[in-house]
Amino acid sequence: MKVQNPILRGFYPDPSIIRVGEDYYIANSTFEWWPGVSLHHSRDLVHWEKLPSPLNRLSQLDLRGVGASQGIWAPCLTWDQGIFYLVYTVVKSFYCNIYDTANYLVTATDIRGPWSEPVPLNNFGFDPSLFHDEDGRKYMVSMVTDHRVPKKYAGRLVLQEYDPVQKKMVGDVKEIFCADQVYLEGPHIFRRNSWYYLFAAETGIPMKENRFCWKAAEM
Repeated sequence: MKVQNPILRGFYPDPSIIRVGEDYYIANSTFEWWPGVSLHHSRDLVHWEKLPSPLNRLSQLDLRGVGASQGIWAPCLTWDQGIFYLVYTVVKSFYCNIYDTANYLVTATDIRGPWSEPVPLNNFGFDPSLFHDEDGRKYMVSMVTDHRVPKKYAGRLVLQEYDPVQKKMVGDVKEIFCADQVYLEGPHIFRRNSWYYLFAAETGIPMKENRFCWKAAEM
């Protein structure tokens, strides 16, 4: 089968893709456009069907007063035990260099919805990512930045547990990685066998990609 790039033509930045059985799903940023987050479905990674946007109620997302290039940044779509999880950031302060923004979670048993009301998570930077461990516990990896001029520390990544029963962040916030320069974008944690792998893009000079791994017992 011939694949033509781009697989999605138009405005579909920050793709977050998962596979559930024979189905593939992509979530994309929508910034200041409403409804929030774009979803597509495919079974061959070539032909994609547009799905209903998950954030289609004002109670989930109110973008009134949000400026250009603000709004929804880098949603993270995951699936675990029959439930879809969508983590997203709502940016309202991009132009004043305040990057600690509100992060939320919505869930659904059907990718087409309805999706739940948003659960507030934390205000650590943007590009949060939810990791589902093999023991059923869930963790959020987030970026932390320094807004001071001059900056006192480089960007960092922090980890905190999310409790799906209490629907809130629990436990201590732990620093797990430090950047060389400004901050780290798009962090994600994956597990393969007894190792965890942390991926993140470092913003600075020179720009590079960091890969960091540690033993499962060290989570």
